[in-house]
Amino acid sequence: MVRKSSVRLFVNETLAEGASLELTRDAAHYVSNVMRLGVGDPIVLFNGRDGEWQGTIRRATRKGCTVGLLGSLRSQPVELDVWIAAALVKRARMDFLVEKATELGVTRIVPVTTRRTVVSRANVNRLTLRATEAAEQCGRLSVPEVMEVQELELFLASLDAGSQVLWCDESGDSPAVNAVLARLSKTDHSGPWILLTGPEGGFDQSERKLIGGHAKVTGIDLGRHVLRSETAATVALGIFQAWMAGS
Repeated sequence: MVRKSSVRLFVNETLAEGASLELTRDAAHYVSNVMRLGVGDPIVLFNGRDGEWQGTIRRATRKGCTVGLLGSLRSQPVELDVWIAAALVKRARMDFLVEKATELGVTRIVPVTTRRTVVSRANVNRLTLRATEAAEQCGRLSVPEVMEVQELELFLASLDAGSQVLWCDESGDSPAVNAVLARLSKTDHSGPWILLTGPEGGFDQSERKLIGGHAKVTGIDLGRHVLRSETAATVALGIFQAWMAGS
């Protein structure tokens, strides 16, 4: 088998030994013109279903690129179902949030609007591309699903009975995140873990009342400093994943 490549690409096609697949136009451009790979060079592919596969480039032209699959490198793991429901922030900060959430293993990203969000829309295709690039670079074998923007009230109303929401409460009135996780990790629930982060300026009082009164929401405190939205998301996800890995 040829050496493992540092170039990893997410594809939609089924991956199986001996298969041959044609890369999309954008992927072929990246492989041939950006990374300067040619016939015989190794490449690694994954699709979120079939694990990670070693491939080799069999054809590389200006019009396309064909990859032949040689064998499996890693099987597809079972991932913990973790979502991030994040109040929309400005473009660069939202890109950062999506990138770090992907690296930290979230399975779904839900942008939400609140009374204090200064952004009301998001380009889901662009954010999905950011998540895909982050997964390719960090070695992950799946790409989180980026949902359409939802209003906070509608998102909370749509939660199923098995969900458990951890609200990053900036007021300082909630218990420390480790204490909350120690209690909740021992309870049974069938739905996802969801981390909820607010906008710049935080949730207003009516939203805090709505969130705090929801049966599936538990507030967590991330420390004495007020964190930016994207920082709070990164910190909360890092603590959560570290806790679950050690529990």
